[in-house]
Amino acid sequence: MVNPNTRLQSKFNCISVQIPKSTKQRNASLSGAGFSHHCSRLHGCRLFSFCESFFVCLNLGPMQMASSCKRSRTPRPKKCFADRLSALPDDILHRILSDLDFLDVVRTSVLSRRWRFVWTSMPYLNFNMDWFVKHNYNKKVELMEPRYKFWDFIKWALLLRDGSQIIRICLYTDNTITEQLNGLLRVAARQKVQELCFLDGDYTADELQFPRVLCETLTQLTVNFRDTIPLQVTAVFSSLRSLNLTRVLISCDVAEKLLSRDCVRLENVYLENCQVRDVEEINILACNLKNLTIVNVCTYEKFWVVGSFDSKLRICAPNLISFCYIGPMLRGFALLNTMSLESASIRLLRVPRGYEDEYKNHLLCPARFIGLNHAKALTLSTLVVKYFCPAYGELLWDTFILDNLNHLELELRYNANYIEGLVNLLKFSPNLEALFIRFKEGRQIPRSQRKIRKAIENRSSWESRVEDIACLSYHVKIIRISNIDGTEIALELVKFLLQNGKVLEKMEIMPRKGERKKSFSKLVAFPKASSKVVISFPEYAQRKIPWFDRGDSDPEYDG
Repeated sequence: MVNPNTRLQSKFNCISVQIPKSTKQRNASLSGAGFSHHCSRLHGCRLFSFCESFFVCLNLGPMQMASSCKRSRTPRPKKCFADRLSALPDDILHRILSDLDFLDVVRTSVLSRRWRFVWTSMPYLNFNMDWFVKHNYNKKVELMEPRYKFWDFIKWALLLRDGSQIIRICLYTDNTITEQLNGLLRVAARQKVQELCFLDGDYTADELQFPRVLCETLTQLTVNFRDTIPLQVTAVFSSLRSLNLTRVLISCDVAEKLLSRDCVRLENVYLENCQVRDVEEINILACNLKNLTIVNVCTYEKFWVVGSFDSKLRICAPNLISFCYIGPMLRGFALLNTMSLESASIRLLRVPRGYEDEYKNHLLCPARFIGLNHAKALTLSTLVVKYFCPAYGELLWDTFILDNLNHLELELRYNANYIEGLVNLLKFSPNLEALFIRFKEGRQIPRSQRKIRKAIENRSSWESRVEDIACLSYHVKIIRISNIDGTEIALELVKFLLQNGKVLEKMEIMPRKGERKKSFSKLVAFPKASSKVVISFPEYAQRKIPWFDRGDSDPEYDG
């Protein structure tokens, strides 16, 4: 009997792979790349002849063999490698690159011919010294050499431009060379730059000199230095719309040219830690001013001082929408012709020890709240609420009415005087609809100071009472109390609001972090003047306290 394997083997032995004689002779004379190429072809011919003979031995027809070798595949879409970004016009490319450092913008010139000269017409120039040093020098190089090279880079970047207009120049540098800065200001004046920004500069005693042409063309000015720098202004900023100054020395002449009536387009003003010298009264008379923020406290590296200036503040802005003041009480404070005022925030910081004599006459009184009665939303700090307490009987608030106010947000301490100040504020706000209360974070008093602890405990006793207050009886529908603990005085305040809120619909209680909600379960049993009120206990999102506010977050021991 014949072994089937032997029969199959005999069939394979019958397979003959014929190679043309010319191919053998040609391969014998080839070498190098040609030899490898023909070897690959030879290998492919042998493989195909072997597969063909293999299918013939299996009794497969030519159609079956072809259908078995070629598998059906779905056609794939052709990939398109078109560079759509490079096809965009220059103005759109400039917008895309507007937030990049100019060093990175110059590096795009190696991408293709289309990008070779895009940087020469870039209207938005951002120069960052730290970024320049980091990407061009190692740490072993001396610090001064890269900084001088940085100014050379700015000079050549301006000289090699194609002559197109520059819209914005933004400079980040911690090596303030006033001569270089003034030279950059002169270039900005020739180019009629619209937006100018100097950030992170260090100390310099020389003045920044703004040419007349630059004063007339600038629409946005931002100066933020680590230390106070003086300004020299030669003309009124007639086209200025946004002004942001931090740690800048403002003289009487500069104040008139920055904040006078001639600044007809000025809309946004932000002043932080700006020293004002030889000026008894600061007059802000911009007719189109909409947003004004003044931070009158030193805010650099957690070094807290009482204030940068102590002058009278007089604001006459008929289009003012938002106003915010942070700092100690000034000598005078008045908002005139502010009928369009929508929101106002007054955060008074307590005077540190050693400055009490200088600020002993800086008391809050109705005359220093002129103009705030037009605000629809008002935010007050604890020191402002404190002055509304009847304990300060010499201050008469009977004529002070916040008749346009519908949203009140304030801070409280666990103290009877502050809660009585809140009650008076509610009396002065007959049309109030929403009340937001946040109890201020306080530092725990050590046990060694027993007298202070007893004094605070005596002032922390307050009882709820039924009182006819117009806003609670007819308008207040939403009350939110955050950062509250389960102390008796806090619960009495909640009880007071529930007893007198006749149209109250919603009350949110946000316990302090770590406080158990079970301690507030008794609130449900409190008597309620409104049958529609719903009490909820959402989570309290712990706010990030500004460092200058932490100095005011300690409990006041003087009452």
